[in-house]
Amino acid sequence: MIHCELLPASSKHHIGVLRLDAPARLNAQTLAMVHAMDRALAAWRERDDVAAVLILGEGPRGLCAGGDLKALYEAMSSPETLADGDAFFAQEYALCRDLHGYPKPVLAWGHGTVMGGGWGLFAGAHHRIVTESSRLAMPEIAIGLFPDVGASRWLHALPGLLGRWLALTASELNAADALWAGAADVALPDAARADLHRWLAALRWTGHAQDDASMLREALSRWAAKALCPLPDPVWQPLTDRIHALCDAPTLGELAGRLRAGLDHPVLAAAARRFDAGSPTSAWLIWELERQARELPFHDVFELETQVAWHVLRSGELREGIRARLIERNAIARWRARDFSGTLPHDLAMWTARNGRKA
Repeated sequence: MIHCELLPASSKHHIGVLRLDAPARLNAQTLAMVHAMDRALAAWRERDDVAAVLILGEGPRGLCAGGDLKALYEAMSSPETLADGDAFFAQEYALCRDLHGYPKPVLAWGHGTVMGGGWGLFAGAHHRIVTESSRLAMPEIAIGLFPDVGASRWLHALPGLLGRWLALTASELNAADALWAGAADVALPDAARADLHRWLAALRWTGHAQDDASMLREALSRWAAKALCPLPDPVWQPLTDRIHALCDAPTLGELAGRLRAGLDHPVLAAAARRFDAGSPTSAWLIWELERQARELPFHDVFELETQVAWHVLRSGELREGIRARLIERNAIARWRARDFSGTLPHDLAMWTARNGRKA
């Protein structure tokens, strides 16, 4: 469920609030939720009295864990229902694409789990708040998908090769690492959530997007300076050089060899094990999409991802990954591909071609 509400604010303006309300499934998005958010954003775009948009998730566990994987699993159960999966990916990607260019300030409260499509919503916001509980990740390699919702571009804009590392190892950013990497703008304590609506309503909104964006940025900085967030210790910032040395490889096969050679640092070794357990098909897609996305206009990245998702829904890897991780709870996935040697497999090269949905 999604609640699309208007919060009365100062100067006769309103804040549009998108509140994801499915806490039992970590606010995972369904197609209906995506449609509701899209309709609300389209309506608020045209209203002069709506000054900004707030995105947040209900419950203590997080903003959003991504898409509803059980619904995707059911969509892949027969050819007749595949169109539901196609529609979900196409609409989810379009929503996240439009958020990046939304003409009014968009604020996202990213507490707890912010993963997959949830990070897509968070990344599309112009003002991104993390808390001491925040965990940001794109763990799609674990289920046979790929970091999508534009992550083929924006994830790899993180410092050095951190984005490649996060994508291939399903690693998480905590709040401290998210701030350092530029994946978030400010940190506030989880407890500050109780004051968020009142605080937003009291700001001096003008209805002029640039002025309001500057005002909101400064106000958030002042609030963060007063309400100090108890940040965890950074995990990846101290390991930047090690990550770069591991990921700066000419081929995916060589990178895989480095991760499988045995790492002496426990955090790096745990990440390497996640890579090894993940889908080799997903790893190939991550590698190839990073290369292709950097050559494309930003909006075209979402179209490329839509084409690739169309094929992934039909490949069997995503359904197998969801079966192993969610349906049967941590079973061993039977991936189609087994290693990373050689060049990009022919079928994957076809999937990532930019000339349409050709199998």
